[in-house]
Amino acid sequence: MSPYLLGIDGGTESLRAAIFDLEGELLASAATAYDTQFPTPGWAEQDPRDWWRALGQSVRTVVDKACVDPARIAAMSVDTTCCSVVALDEQGEPLRP
Repeated sequence: MSPYLLGIDGGTESLRAAIFDLEGELLASAATAYDTQFPTPGWAEQDPRDWWRALGQSVRTVVDKACVDPARIAAMSVDTTCCSVVALDEQGEPLRP
């Protein structure tokens, strides 16, 4: 049985996941949107917990759509937008939404 590759892209409006075979053929993709807040002119904030929820949803959806056994995913590549900073408290929770 051939292994698969999982690609994850955390963008400015959604988190996308895709599964490929080793030849690079796209088997399935999924995206889960999240909100952006603009609390002050020139600011943009997103809740990192929304990223986490979107990651779980997108990966579950793409695995189901591709009809692959998650154990056969051999490698994963992840990218996100640049300059993303998340300040955490002592419990690892985000200080801002």
